[in-house]
Amino acid sequence: MCLGIPYKVVKVLDEESCLVQVGSGTQFCFTGQVGTVKEGDWLVVHAGLAIAKITEEDARENLAMIRFYLGEEAS
Repeated sequence: MCLGIPYKVVKVLDEESCLVQVGSGTQFCFTGQVGTVKEGDWLVVHAGLAIAKITEEDARENLAMIRFYLGEEAS
C-alpha cells in the first residue's frame, strides 16, 4: 500500500520539478506527471513524485485525516 501526502509548492525549479514544504524544511518533487505548477499549489506526493494536484481545502482535509489516524491533534 502506498500513501501520497499533500504538500504545498514553495518554489518552482523548472518545468518538471519544484520544492515542496515538508514541516519546516523543503523536499525536491518531480512534477512531470501533473503538468505546470506554481508556488502555492498543493500536490499529492509519493516518493518524491507528484501524482495529483489538489485544492488547498482538500489538502487540509487529507492532512487532518492523516493526523487523526496517527493519533495527533489536527491543526
